[in-house]
Parts: sequence; C-alpha cells; structure tokens
Amino acid sequence: MGSNLKFLGVLLLLYLWVTPSSSDPSVQAHDYLRFADVERHCQPVLSSAAALADDSYRPTRMKYELSFEKGDWHQDADAAPLMPFDGSDVPVGGARQTLSPLLLSTFVITHVDEGHRAAMAVNVSGVLTLSISRKSRDPETGPYLPLRSLSPEFKLSPGTTRLKIIFEGVYTENADGEKVLCMVGNALLPKRSAGGAGPWDWAKSFRRSSFLSPVTADDSVLLVLRYPKELTLTTRAVVGEMRSTRATSAAAYFDPVQLVSQLFSIYQYRSDDLVAGACSPLPSIGDADNALGSRARHQYNGSNLREVLERYGYGLQGVVITLPKRHCNSTATGGAACRSLGPFEVDRAAEEEELAGVSIQMQDLRCYRDTAGTVRVSVVFRAIPPWEDRCAAVRRSGVSGTTLSAEGVWAASAGQACLVACRGVGNETCHFRVCLYMPMTFSITRRSVLLGRITSIDAPAAGEAAQPSLSFGLGLSLPQFWFDGERLAFAYNYTKVKRAGELLRRCESTYGLREIVAMWVPLRYPRADRYIGDEKRSLLILADELALRFTTRPSMFTPEWMEQPALHLEVIFAGQVSDRYMARVNDAPTTVSSVASNRLVNVSAVLTAFGQFRVTSPVVSLEGVYNPEDGRMYLVGCWDVGFRRRNSSTASMNDLDEGMDCSIEVKVQYPPTTAHWFIWSAAKVHIASTRNAGDPLRFDTMKLQAVPIGYPQPRPGEISRKLVNGVLSVTLQSAAVAAALSQLRHLKMHADVAPYVSLVMLGVQALGLGTPLVMGMEALLARPTSRSDAAAMPPMASSGLTYALAASRPYQSIDLAVKVLSLAAVAVTLRVGLKVRRSRARALARSSPLEPGRVPGDGMVLVYHCAAHFIVFVLILALSGGQQAMTVEQQVALMQDLFLLPQAVGNAAWRVNCRPLAEGYYLGVTAARLLPRAYDAVRPPAAVGDSVESVSASRRVFCDAGDVVVPCVAVLLALAVFVQQRWNYAIVGWMGVAEQRKLQHVF
Repeated sequence: MGSNLKFLGVLLLLYLWVTPSSSDPSVQAHDYLRFADVERHCQPVLSSAAALADDSYRPTRMKYELSFEKGDWHQDADAAPLMPFDGSDVPVGGARQTLSPLLLSTFVITHVDEGHRAAMAVNVSGVLTLSISRKSRDPETGPYLPLRSLSPEFKLSPGTTRLKIIFEGVYTENADGEKVLCMVGNALLPKRSAGGAGPWDWAKSFRRSSFLSPVTADDSVLLVLRYPKELTLTTRAVVGEMRSTRATSAAAYFDPVQLVSQLFSIYQYRSDDLVAGACSPLPSIGDADNALGSRARHQYNGSNLREVLERYGYGLQGVVITLPKRHCNSTATGGAACRSLGPFEVDRAAEEEELAGVSIQMQDLRCYRDTAGTVRVSVVFRAIPPWEDRCAAVRRSGVSGTTLSAEGVWAASAGQACLVACRGVGNETCHFRVCLYMPMTFSITRRSVLLGRITSIDAPAAGEAAQPSLSFGLGLSLPQFWFDGERLAFAYNYTKVKRAGELLRRCESTYGLREIVAMWVPLRYPRADRYIGDEKRSLLILADELALRFTTRPSMFTPEWMEQPALHLEVIFAGQVSDRYMARVNDAPTTVSSVASNRLVNVSAVLTAFGQFRVTSPVVSLEGVYNPEDGRMYLVGCWDVGFRRRNSSTASMNDLDEGMDCSIEVKVQYPPTTAHWFIWSAAKVHIASTRNAGDPLRFDTMKLQAVPIGYPQPRPGEISRKLVNGVLSVTLQSAAVAAALSQLRHLKMHADVAPYVSLVMLGVQALGLGTPLVMGMEALLARPTSRSDAAAMPPMASSGLTYALAASRPYQSIDLAVKVLSLAAVAVTLRVGLKVRRSRARALARSSPLEPGRVPGDGMVLVYHCAAHFIVFVLILALSGGQQAMTVEQQVALMQDLFLLPQAVGNAAWRVNCRPLAEGYYLGVTAARLLPRAYDAVRPPAAVGDSVESVSASRRVFCDAGDVVVPCVAVLLALAVFVQQRWNYAIVGWMGVAEQRKLQHVF
C-alpha cells in the first residue's frame, strides 16, 4: 500500500511539473524546477492528500486565504540559531524604556498554477520573510509582487534583521479538510562563527562600511504550513514549521522554526456549546463591575455593535486597562505571578508597575446576524506589554499567551455581549468569559464607551484563590466617519462645572492688554450662533472650532512609548451634544435657539496624544465652561496618576476621585477669529495643579501655546495664502515704482551726482523686478535658507489649487496688477540707468585724458559683487550638507535683498563725497524688502499636519541663520550708504587720503 501511494505521488508531481503552467498568455509565467526535492521531502504530505474539488476561483482564494502578515515565529532549541540581532540601536543611558525585539513572520503566496486541474495537488510558490525588529511597522511584502523582484535576501542593521526565503511546492487537502502547503526553499543564510564566545561574533563588526555579512546560499530549507478547514473559535490559526534538511553537523543547519499566525478569511460560528456553557445564565451588569452598575440603567441596546465601536472608539486602536483587584506579586517564588495579568500570560516576568502599562487591543471584530435574528460576535483580544512597540504590536497577528480568541452573542435587550474566550490555540484553552457593555452616560471620570470584564469560567481548586478578573475600557472619541445608521443619544453628567465657575470668577478680575484692545477693536471669538434656530448644529460647530493642537508636548502628558506625539485638545461634548455628523433633513430646529450666542457653554474635552499610524492615547479628561464673549475657557482636569500614588501620602490618596487626580485647573485663551486666516494667532493654555507644595502629585504650572485647527476660513487655506502673497507682491512692486520715481526726480534736481549711481545695483533691481513676468509673482517672496526643506519657497500649487486660482477673480486681478507694476518698475529703473550712463558719458568727454579714473566705473564693483554672492552660495550649500543649493528665484531674491551692496562698494571705491541715491529710494526699497519677512512672524502656518513638528517648524521663523543674517545685512548696507553719503568726505580725511584724490561734489 505504501509503495502504491509513493508511486501515485511521483506520477502526480510529474504531471504538475511537465504540463505547461497556463495556456492563458495573460497569466504570469512561472517555472517549477525543484520537482525531485519536493517529491522527496513532501512525500508524507502527498501520501495523505485527498482529491481536490474542481474550483476555478481556487487561485484567487489561495492568495488571499493562505497569506498572513506579522505572525509569530520562534525556535525552541538554541543550539543552532537562525540569524543574529544587533541591539546597538538603543542609545546608551536613554531615558525611554528599552523595547524588546519582536520575532515576526510574513508569508505571501506569489503564484498558483492556474493551468492545472490535478486531482490531488496544485503547484504554488511563495515568499516567507522572517524578521527580528523592535519597530516593524511597515508592510513586509505584498500579495502581488512581480516575480522578477523576488530573490533570497538577508539584511542586518541596528535594531532590525530580515531574512527572505523563496519557496515552491504543492498545495494539498487532507480527507478531514485540513489544507497543507509543503514547499522547499532557497535562502541566503548568515554563517555562524566556528569558534568564539558566540555564534554571531562577526555581527559586532558589521557596522563598518566595508564589511559584508558572511552568508551562504542554501537550498535545503523545508516549509510545511497547516491551515484549518474553516476558521472557528478554536481553529483560527495557521501553524507550521520550517526546518533544515541538512545534517545537524552541517554549517548551514539551523534548529526548527515554529510559525503561528491568525487568519482573516471567512469566519464560521461553530462554538454554540462553549458559548452556552460560559454565558448561560447571562451575567448581571451590576455584579460584573461596581463602577458600571451606576451606569447600567442607560446602555446601548442596538444591533450595530461593530459600527458603533469603530465610530466612537478611535477605530479600536486604544483600549485602556483598569488593573485587576489582585496585583502581581514580584516576590513570588520564581516570579510566576508576575508573568500573568488576568487571563494573559506575558513573555517575561514583570513588576506590578510595568504591568500597569499593559494595554489591550481588539482585533478582527466581527458581527453577524443569523437567520434567527441573533447577533453573533467574534473578536481577538491582544495584550500589549509596555516593552513592545505599540505601533508595531497593534499589527501583529500571532497567537500566543497574550491573545484571547473570543466568540459569543450580543444580547441587545440586556445591552451586553457575552463571549467565551480561548487563550492561544486549541479548544482546551477556552476557560474564560468576556462580558462587554456600552454605557450611554459619561462623566469626567467615566469616559469609556465600552467596558469589559474578563473572568475565569473554571471554579478554583480546593484551597486555591479564585483567579483575579481583569476590567478594561475603551475611551470615547469624536466620531470618526459618517454613519448612515442609528445615532446614539449620549448623555453627560457635568460634575466639575461648579469648580470651573469658581475659577472663572477668580480670573475675571484680571485686566490686561487683551481687554484694552477689545475696547477699541471689535473682536469676535468662537460662539454658538452659526445656525440661528438650530441649537444642536451651532453647538457642534462651536465644539469643532474649540479644537486645539499644541506646539509643544509636555513630557508628563505624553506616553513614554509614543514617539514624537502630537497633543490635541478635543471637545467631545458641548452641552449635551456630541455627534459631529448630523443630517440637516433629520433635525427639527427650534423656532428660537435656547442657547444665546454670548452665554456660558458647558464643555467636556480631552487631552489626547496622537502618535504615528493614528494610534491614540487619552491623557487628561477635562470639564468646564466656555465664555464666548472673551474667548476664554475654564476647565477642571482629571488624569490617572497610575503608580505615582504609591509614593503619595494618605491625604493625597484620599483626594482621588475614582482613582483619578482631579486637582488640575486649565485656562485656555482663544485668539480672535476676525483675522486668523492671514495673521498668526495662537491660543494660550495654562495648566496648573492645585495641590500643596511638596505633594508628590503636584506639578509645576505650564504655559503652552496651541494652534486652533477648527477656526472657520472664508476660503481654503492655500488660496488665502496665495492671495496674501499677491498683496505682498503688489506692495513690493508699488514701493519699487515709487522709489524709482523718487530717484529719477533726485537725479533731475542733482544731475552732477548721476555718474556715482552704480549700474550694477540698477541691473540687480531691474532683474529682480522683472521676475514676476517670467516666474510668477511669488518669485518676489523667495528667500534663501540653510535648511534643506521647502521653507524658502512658497508651496507648489497642486492641480486642484491651480484650477481654483484660475477661477478666482481676486487672484487673477492681483496677478494682473503685479505684472503691470513689474513692467512699470522695470521701465522706470531702466530710465534711471539710462540717465546714469549718459551722465557718465558726458563726464568722460569733459575729463582730461590724463585722469580717466575720475569717472566712476562698475568693473571692480561687479567683481566684488559676484565674489560675495559666490561665497554665500557655497556657504549655503555647505550648511545644507550638499543636499540643496539655491534656486534661481532664491539667488535673484537674495541679490534684491542686498541690492545696496554694489552701491556701498562703489561709494567706498570712488570716494564719493555726495548723495547719489535719494533717501526715499534706498530706505524705501529696503523697508519694502523687509516687509515679507516681518509678515512671516505673524503669518499662519502653510499647512497643519498630524505631527506637532510641522507646526513648530513653520513657526520658527527666526531659527534659520538666513532669516536673521540677510535682514541684518540689508539694514547695515542701508546704514552704510546713509553714512557714506553724509560723512564720506570726513571719513576719507580721517584716513589721510591725499586731497587731490577727493571728489568735490558737495551739496
């Protein structure tokens, strides 16, 4: 019988390899060349294969159902490790906690032999990527990569090791429906050191630029992956093994690698017996959680559980944990108690303080309504310890002791979901119950839109304590998207408004510059009067306008695990209104709004830290009042102080409100909305603690600035920016025309000083004034910079913006005005230059042939001018690290900023004792060129992105050397010309210059 099965397997493989892959020319060709290796190593798999059903959609389904990303891998033995890891990416003495490297595996089916309809197997090829990385956030590969880009690969860098292996083999199915992939692969394996302290001694030297990692090509790699027949509660993972087929004594041999990952195809609800055993009878809400019991009278009892959670819960990215009643005991024998948190088992022993930083993520939440009307729920809970990178961990798909696979039902009538949960893989681990509730009432200390509790189903053994439960909550957020379904009528209980009102009364007695300006200038602040007679919509618009993003991030309010987070203040409730997406047709506006636009408005807000990939973490809950008359908001804040309370006094602990410190006072002073779209205005935020000095929970008062990100704009931000730039360009060109006319009048009144006007200076002016005719009007506003970013030039217009500007009549009128003024300015400047040239010709004709030097010339002036700008060019190129040089627009703009340089050099070279330039000319042009730089100090940011760095960088107008040096040099040149024209005669005399070398043009 065994020989017959072997013969059948050989015939099957011969058929698969000999028959052409596909007759369809559109199908990508692929050669399967390792027939003999597959036949030899995959014989056990082939011998147990069953007949495959005829399925024309199998290739497409296989690429989707058999691929997985960021699963887990490990080696049980450590005699022959697979690859090294370099941990030198961690800075020495860093303040942040060192992240543990994650062992992640990604497998992608790259080709399925569509041309064969073999009875028992199908040719397949794929790519397996194994990595060891602290921060594996990017996708490893994609399911449809071109084959020519796939080749074995090994990469080693600080903090990351990646091994890519190319496989080909067969896909089979067993009689019980199990799907199996058996494949042989080609890899570039790192060589282990023959002798020394460790197998990877050479990795200590790999950072040298000339060092190449020693690798060996190996084709003796076998991969077997086993997939369940269908995805259920106990069979929702793929498990597999990769091993070397070489002898254990071979240099390329490595210990077997175990792989496991979740699958994300169609889920089947097959665990009714387990659910009934865990959830019958349904647990009581009041018994589940004391804090929830007071909110149980108003909970969600609809049927759209998944949509509601995704809309109101930050896309299920942030779940906050409430610590279990019995904490980890670090003194337990062997530290075993420190390896678990409720039902979760972490991969290393940890102290209680570390476990307090564990968070839970909900993955692959699915809801399905069956024919009987029952809403079935399945979800995976993943515990993320603080020593794992949060942004990478939320994308993991491995199955281990830190994961709970859960399935159950949503009892809408009771307003809760009850699920049975299994830790790891298999039905023998389903010993836990998960209860989920959605309260509809909120307060400053109760902000969770989802509350959950995980308990053990099994009764404790005799003499043993019951396993502690684990409670967690998902914080309420702003609605994330439009939801054309049921809308939740949340209610908010304001408990700190009285304290906020007292803070308002204490601050009303202050009288400053803001109040003085308000007496003379009508200032307007955000208020609820956008829609007359529509109270809800007006409050929603007000809540959006009160949103802020901070330009700095206090360390105490930013999670340690989050890199470069942006701190936001978001108003969740304005009055009792929170839903941001309201259809006007469904609203019933009142005839008269019950909220006066100048009346105090109760607000509930939250300080939230936003990290990369939209991972969020609520920091401080806020509640108070907003006064639309003066744009001030007074708030009381509560935050979870965590384990800081361990060092606090008994009095401090008694002051906590449901475990939160509510001794925070926040004052926000919003800028006027009147001119925010063209003048920079930041909100001022004061955060203070009311605790006494010496209290461990007290912190120093912080004075911060924040950007209003919801203020209304009359037109899109970039269009407004272009219009303002156009007005600046009109001002520059108008000033240039006026200055040139004043110089022309000056030369008519004092014709004898015309030869001493530098033609190089006039040429620079004419060149700069004419750039709008060729490069656009914003070329006038270009400026050099030593940074290699786009701060020196206005942002390039996109196709949509270009179309909007073309359709904007104000912009087109401004553009036409700039062009007309440019022509006029160039014409008048050329007229001045012609007058200077003629006057020099007449002076040269009258001068003695023996004294030609008495007539000024610009040869030496041009040499000095070009040399100075060449030095500046090289300096900027060096400061930018050779990455960016000045553009033509920037070079021309720099010459315009320093247009007086040729005149100052000429005055010194010609020993001028007269006033060639009118003061209105050089002082007026200098002041006009400084105007755009002065406006940059109050200009709003060009763009507001997710990162706080984009705001702070755009506001640091004077942090760049060019922004300080160029204006200062321009002012110094104007001062030098002023001194030269008034006292050059005396200066030359002090220098002892012979009398006959002085020019006598004095007036």
